[in-house]
Amino acid sequence: MKAAPPDAGSVSGDALNGRPSPLHAGRAALPPLPEDAEGFIAVLRRRDFRYLWAGQAASQLADKFLMFTLLIFMYSITGRASYQSALMIAYTLPSVLLSAPAGVYADRHDKRTLMIGTNVVRGLMVLLIPLAQFVPGVQHQAWPLIVITLLFSSAGQVFAPAEAASIPSLVARNQITEATSLFMTTVILTLVLGVPAATLCIGFFGTQAPFYIAAGLFAIAALALWRVGTSLRNVQEGAAPSPHVLRELREGAAILRNSPALRLGLYQLGLALMVVFTIFALGPVYMVKVLGRSDQDTYIVLVPATFGLIATAAVLGQRTKFSRASVLVGAVLTASAALIVMGVIPAVLRHVDAGGALIPLAVTMALVFGCALGALLIPAFTVLQERTTPESRGRIFGGIFTVINAAVAVPLLLAGIIADLFGVDRVIAALGVLLLVLAVVVRTLGWKRLAVLEAEQAALTVVDAEQP
Repeated sequence: MKAAPPDAGSVSGDALNGRPSPLHAGRAALPPLPEDAEGFIAVLRRRDFRYLWAGQAASQLADKFLMFTLLIFMYSITGRASYQSALMIAYTLPSVLLSAPAGVYADRHDKRTLMIGTNVVRGLMVLLIPLAQFVPGVQHQAWPLIVITLLFSSAGQVFAPAEAASIPSLVARNQITEATSLFMTTVILTLVLGVPAATLCIGFFGTQAPFYIAAGLFAIAALALWRVGTSLRNVQEGAAPSPHVLRELREGAAILRNSPALRLGLYQLGLALMVVFTIFALGPVYMVKVLGRSDQDTYIVLVPATFGLIATAAVLGQRTKFSRASVLVGAVLTASAALIVMGVIPAVLRHVDAGGALIPLAVTMALVFGCALGALLIPAFTVLQERTTPESRGRIFGGIFTVINAAVAVPLLLAGIIADLFGVDRVIAALGVLLLVLAVVVRTLGWKRLAVLEAEQAALTVVDAEQP
């Protein structure tokens, strides 16, 4: 008996041409799971990532909300700006000294437990501040605030690398850019919202109410992280971690040294943050000296810059195909152009009696600068997430945070002094020129080195395609 001919609709073109069909030709394609798709909504469909993001948002808002409140509270009880400087040193010093060891500690333990614990501890420390005002001999003293701030910041250094190292464990590989975009946007938003929120709270409820609110936010963050069900412990079973912290730190440094992509990501992230903190330090002076506004009106440039970053995050979060090298050079060029315009054009406008255009110009350039900032921060952080392993990610991020925290301290200390000597508009324009020179040098002399970013990205795409 002659076999029935196969249905033409089920035969592949290769079979009709006499070539064997691939093994998967007759197998129906399985639709991707909704949470494995790309985009912000798909990332937020992942339950554990959603709780991690909620914990980050509450914790970051509490931190920024608290620090501004502490500065106001310190001045209210001492009346001296020098104590505010001491408070900022107590807040920033642990980030330089403890970030790297905290990263090693995060690799050795369950990151979920560490994040819950640090939020609980920080919440309890915050409550010590208003309680200290009822203790005779301690109330209205500056030193308890400085000590509590030092301990508070020290506990927070464990949270930062544990949080950053947890993102790739809770999303698909093809969603890391979206997840990173969401986290970076949250960091900027909480920074922008924290200052006015603290101001309003102090105005309506007094200087001590924000401490109770911050403690409540830390409790919400701990509760959200407690709901994360995925294990974030990376130490392999049966493998005892090295008892030598310095050895593990050297191993992390060796990983950075041997990975060109990681080094480029670190340089890119460091550059972006140094520029950001320089502008942040010069912002109030620029408002007064250049725009003729109050130093409290920095929201005029902060808000549009935030919208610019969110817009870039949305574009990159759609996973459209883009060259990371081109994005890097384009972002540096765009940021340089925005800073040069902000530094040079206001003097020109005043010379031609067009001072009314100063604020629209500042808003527009802040929006452009925010877009460039997002194009620098998000791809850099994504590379650092992609090219590290779960076993080493904590110490890598701990080392990265140490370098970055030390680097951003330089503009915070020197930007104001240089602006007083040469003028804030000239400093901003000079910074723009430096970025322009950097972009030209990278494009002409270092372009081939940037190809490693594309190679790493292509390799990841092949791995994703080979996964079932």
